[in-house]
Amino acid sequence: MATLPNYLQEQTEEAIRQRMLDRLPSDLDKSEGSFIWDALSPAAIELTQAAIWAQETLRRGFASTTFGPYLDLRCEEHGLTRRPAVKAKGQVKLTGAAGTVVPAGTRVATPADRVTGTSSVEFATTEAVAIGGDGTAVADVEALQAGAAGNVSSGAISLVVTPVPNVTAVTNVAPTAGGLNVEDDASLLARYFQKVRSPSAGGNKADYVNWALEVPGVGGVSVVPVRDGPGTVSVAVINNGKQPADADLIDAVQSYIAPPHRIKLAAESMTLSGSGVSVDKSLPDDEGDSVKLAYSSAGAGRISQPLHAMLPQPGVWQVRLACKAGGMTGTSPLLQIGVWNAAAESWLKTRPSGTTDAVRTLRAADMTPDFAVTIQEFYWNGQDPIELRVDRLQTDTTTVVWVDGCELRSTFSKATGEGKAPIGAKVVVESASPVLINVSATLTFVEGYNQESVEAAVRQNIETYLRSLAFAEDNDVRYARIAQAVLDTTGVQDYANLQVNGGPGNVTVGVQEVAVLGAVTLA
Repeated sequence: MATLPNYLQEQTEEAIRQRMLDRLPSDLDKSEGSFIWDALSPAAIELTQAAIWAQETLRRGFASTTFGPYLDLRCEEHGLTRRPAVKAKGQVKLTGAAGTVVPAGTRVATPADRVTGTSSVEFATTEAVAIGGDGTAVADVEALQAGAAGNVSSGAISLVVTPVPNVTAVTNVAPTAGGLNVEDDASLLARYFQKVRSPSAGGNKADYVNWALEVPGVGGVSVVPVRDGPGTVSVAVINNGKQPADADLIDAVQSYIAPPHRIKLAAESMTLSGSGVSVDKSLPDDEGDSVKLAYSSAGAGRISQPLHAMLPQPGVWQVRLACKAGGMTGTSPLLQIGVWNAAAESWLKTRPSGTTDAVRTLRAADMTPDFAVTIQEFYWNGQDPIELRVDRLQTDTTTVVWVDGCELRSTFSKATGEGKAPIGAKVVVESASPVLINVSATLTFVEGYNQESVEAAVRQNIETYLRSLAFAEDNDVRYARIAQAVLDTTGVQDYANLQVNGGPGNVTVGVQEVAVLGAVTLA
């Protein structure tokens, strides 16, 4: 951060009083304690205080030296506002008597921990749910207080704060996520500099960076114009931790800058064929009805849907299939999700001129007991007849699978200018690609230091260095800087045999890639 010049700092009480004394006749007694000295001292003190106030006013007038609400006022002059705190969201599984209705607003919580001093975190259900025949129900929840404290681990929620008759237990199978603290000064100042130093020009590269940074949770942006052809814009983002962004953050940025095409399909409305396939109306956690896929010795079951008549444009698309498994112990292939090219009688590819088939296989161990989204990408040329196929495979003979439906989402946005992007722009928002950095070294420790603590500090120093590179102008990982991070760690006397990704050289990181710490092996 910049420092102010020494403006008015020389205006001390002594200097001001001496100047006033110097203006009086020399034959007067101006010694300390004299009448004149004592009379001028209060004025000198107040003038010194005024100089301090003037210096502080100057400090609060510049973005690089101000803080808090004064920084907010400076940013508002350029249309920037501090990103607010965001409430964490997730799902809980409620257990109780079948038919019990759990109203919206029911509060659940994590227990407080007196040992660590961790407070209880409370959540409220956002919808009314009825407990099904299996004695459970799944409800969406939102933290009562906004902030990162609402991001709790799986199984952390165990208390029913609002009494509901016949509800006996609650838990969260998956972690809650999305909670963010109020944007700090450093992040807001960085966005301020980005905007004023890279002004808007009607959809230029700087605009895409500024738009993405306006979305809560975004910690860095890399924009590559016309990467995939004329009119295309690739926007890669990382989160506040300088790590690759998750799917929710990607969706938020995409929707804000340029919304994609979205087509929803209910599973029960698709074509059901084969054996062991039926419509299930009993599930409490689905939207509408679901399709149940059970093992049958008579043959495999399939859900299928022609897609070519639905897609408004060629390009890379995503099938976002909502499915769940009745158990998570199976390790045999269970469910196959893919997009079939009926003309070529083969699977589509994931990219133009790509070699990877647009199909994936899930095991029960890969799935969850609640509906979760699995994403499969595919490229369509705009001409070939294509079909979505969801097959219940025969190798797992015990696990039941349910499919609630799917969403077809274009990777590229609409070109209609519905978001921030100008009309005609085809925007794809994606996560930065991670480049794993594995480090190994033999350390010599300073006598008296705990080896485990020093090794943990080495890992932290390396990770801090890697985070500083995220989307920087020079983001390559330097071997010498890794060595410096190791040697600068308190408790490390020396090192030997340092290797970064198996060698003594630098690691190149692409413009839309981010270095992520992998394995750290220290001896």
